[in-house]
Order: sequence, then structure tokens, then C-alpha cells
Amino acid sequence: MSSTLSPRASGLFVCQKAKNVSIDDAAVQKLSYILADAVQEGRLGNDTFKYNSVFPMQLNLTTKQLINWTFLVDAINFNFWTPDGLPKFTVTYGTTTRVGYLGMVAAVNRAMAEGKPMYDATFYGKLSLQDLLQIFRSDTASQMPLFEERVRILGEIASKLEEKYDGCFENVVKEAKDDALSLVRIVAREFPCFRDEAVYEGQRISLYKRAQILAADLDLLFKVKGLPGLANIDQLTMFADYRVPQVLLSFGVLQYSSTLMDQLRKEHLFPNGSEEEVEMRACSIEAVERLVQSCRRVLKERCWGKQEELERAITSVKADFFLWDYRVKHARQLTSVPYHRTRCIYY
Repeated sequence: MSSTLSPRASGLFVCQKAKNVSIDDAAVQKLSYILADAVQEGRLGNDTFKYNSVFPMQLNLTTKQLINWTFLVDAINFNFWTPDGLPKFTVTYGTTTRVGYLGMVAAVNRAMAEGKPMYDATFYGKLSLQDLLQIFRSDTASQMPLFEERVRILGEIASKLEEKYDGCFENVVKEAKDDALSLVRIVAREFPCFRDEAVYEGQRISLYKRAQILAADLDLLFKVKGLPGLANIDQLTMFADYRVPQVLLSFGVLQYSSTLMDQLRKEHLFPNGSEEEVEMRACSIEAVERLVQSCRRVLKERCWGKQEELERAITSVKADFFLWDYRVKHARQLTSVPYHRTRCIYY
């Protein structure tokens, strides 16, 4: 088997061979006008929500501790969907109630406020299942899916950090020489829970959703702390999950076969690595690549900025943030648009 394709090359490879998913370029162009408007109005790249609502800045952690915290949170940032009709995993911390991923983050921050050093691998690596059930206690009867997998992963990443990186994720960043692409490769190599790969048509591909979002989160953290960001951050792709494809489907950018749409409506559970699941995620990567290029052309036609400014203003990461934020803001309207369901640790 040939070497593993990068996420960007994987998106193109799968899209060229996909049987169940295609991309409508006319819909891509239509969406690119909406994206271009967001760029020109300054609504893109505004990360104040994540800075204020996710990073635990109020707890006065050191930069090193915040780097460790970011790695911990991104290591267990996966699989929060709940079967229709069941309550969501929900956490109240302070005066704010969050669900899903944000609920998990709130639980980690709540634990630290209660005196538990969740940024310390020597601490969280030794926590028992009962300890973690208490830390991640929910306001509802629903716990996070794959909970025992999260317990296993905390032990796994803590062991690797202590064994090879002196218990500190900052040393992983140093090994990567502050380069986002190098960091993604190292994280996927050293920490199996981030190794988001599959075999499609005989070719090993990579999607690396969580490894890439870890790099993006660290880049944001460094910037809000007044430090240089990661090199090559603009070379990351979108983060292939199940919610951004849902948004792309709602805009008509992704087109699914009638058989696949029927499976989605019936809440079919797709195995991780299955043909349909790989095509939905990988084609999302290629769709966002085309969206970014189309948006840059629109901005150029509007005489907005030089080429270097265009490339900084709209990247695949920023387009992903825009689409994810769109899904959050329009969650109710999007309930009629099906999304794929997979139980796995990679997204």
C-alpha cells in the first residue's frame, strides 16, 4: 500500500472516486458570496467566543498549564451526538449551562475550580472511572457517549506525555518547531487516539480532524497570550466531523445519493472507516477547499485586498469556523437536515 495521503490530498482523492457523495460547484459559488460578505463585514476570524467561553482564563493558569489543558480537552473532544428524543449531556458551571462539547469543557473547568489540576498529566492519568464520572457529572441522565474510551484515552495520553515529553505538551510543540503541519504529524504518530485514518479504494488516507483542531486551538491560545502563532496554520484543512457536512448539505454544496439520504433519515449508524462515512467527511474537505478558492475569487473581483491579504483573510480553518458557527446559530432550522452518525473516538 502506498504512503498515507495528507487530509487535503485525501479529500481530493476520495472526491474523484466517490460513489455516494458529490460536490455541486454552483452551490459552492453561491455559498462563497455569503462567505465573502462575512469577510468584508469583519465577521470571519472573530475568535472571542472561544477565548471567552472555552479557555479557562479566569483560573489564572500559566501558559504551560493552558497548553496542557488544550491538549487534554482536544484529546477527549469527540462524539457528543445524542439519539433523537434523548436528553443531551449537560453541565452547569457558574451561571452558564452548556451541552455536548462545551459541556465537557465546562466540566473540566469546573473540576479545576474545585481544586483538581486537570492540566496535569500525572493527575488525570491516574483518575479512576468513578473519579471521572464525578468530574463529568451531567445535569441530565445522559453521560457523554463512549465514556470508558475517554477514560482509556486519558491514561494513554498521560503515559506518553510522562514517558517521552516530561509530562508537558509544550515539549511536543517544541519538537514540532512551532509548525502546525509538523505538530499534526507528530500528534497523529505519537498519540493513537488522534490517528484519524482509513483505507479507501486501496489507498490509506488521513482526515486528522482532532489533530488539526488541536493545532488551531493552540495557535489561537498563543495569539491571545501575545505570543507568535504556529507556522503553516493556514495550510490546515477544515475539520471533518458530522456537523459541518450537515451545513454543507443544507446549502446544497454536498449532494448525497438517494440511498445515502434514506440511510441518514433512518439514523443509520455508519461504521468508522466505512465507504459512505469516509466519502461524507473527505468530500467535505474538498468542498471547503473549493469554497475558499471561490471566495478568494469573489473578493478579488470586488477589489478587496491583494493576494496575500486574501490568503490571510480566508483559509479553510476560518471557513470551518464560519460553517460550525452557522450550525450553532441555526440549529433549530437545521433539524430537518440529516447528519451522519458514527460512534468513534476521532470526531
